[in-house]
Amino acid sequence: LQRMEDLYRTTGDESVKPRAATYNAIIDAWAKSGEVDAGDRAELLLAHMMELYETGHNLDAKPNIRSFNSVLNAWAKSGHPTAPERAGDVLDRMEELSDGRGGDNGGEWNDVSPDATSFATAINVYARSHCFGKAQCAYEIFTHMKELHEASGKKGLRPNNVVYNSVLNACAFTVGDLEEQSQAVEIANAMLVDLDKSSYGRPDQITYGTYLKVINNQMPDSESRGQVVETIFRKCAKDGMVGQMVLRQLREMQMEEVYENLMGKSFWGDVDLRDLPQEWTCNVIEGKRMRRKQFRR
Repeated sequence: LQRMEDLYRTTGDESVKPRAATYNAIIDAWAKSGEVDAGDRAELLLAHMMELYETGHNLDAKPNIRSFNSVLNAWAKSGHPTAPERAGDVLDRMEELSDGRGGDNGGEWNDVSPDATSFATAINVYARSHCFGKAQCAYEIFTHMKELHEASGKKGLRPNNVVYNSVLNACAFTVGDLEEQSQAVEIANAMLVDLDKSSYGRPDQITYGTYLKVINNQMPDSESRGQVVETIFRKCAKDGMVGQMVLRQLREMQMEEVYENLMGKSFWGDVDLRDLPQEWTCNVIEGKRMRRKQFRR
């Protein structure tokens, strides 16, 4: 990248001019590296892009929403202890730029208005962190996004399953005392009910699988825990959403009697989706790429 910048600066050759896509590719590389300083590195490169654009040295280096979302992703995967706060700052900066609070920009930064991916990634920063209160923080980000969508009507801010599932994931990996765990379960319940009743979508196999992970991680072994699992699995089967993650979570709970009552099969035997009634699995879309496609329609 440095060589490209030097060549363009000295020759003016457009063929070697670094553009936003060039910088974005490098930010993506930092995000995928998982290095603890990846977030810092990505943010420095984003700041460099903004400086090049704002000073007029390279108008084609103007950051776009992918630039900001990639920086958020770098923080999510960095494991840095301050990642949640830093990701929050990036999200705030996107809002400031896009609505003009960052200065009188005449709408030139409207294209960096945060979208569902931005908010889902910011939520994932909390889910991957070790901070206390992550479920509540994730829920507050979701609530803010929902309010922005309702106030603006922007299609890009419409909540989808990815966002709901991200909050559930933060609930599943909550750490702390019993009060913290109880709050995580309450938020997970609220998210599941809200998605099921909303016009944004319906719970899918990841929703149900992640909810079962919440119950597995946050609820103590008890009769009520078994009742919750039975209720959720039957709803999942009715919706045709029993996928691989649901089966895996059901087995990981080590509730042999509950498992055999629900599945009608031995806990100790191998069970494949093809062994289950078709109506249990008929709406499952396996594979991250295929699931993403349905949310872009």
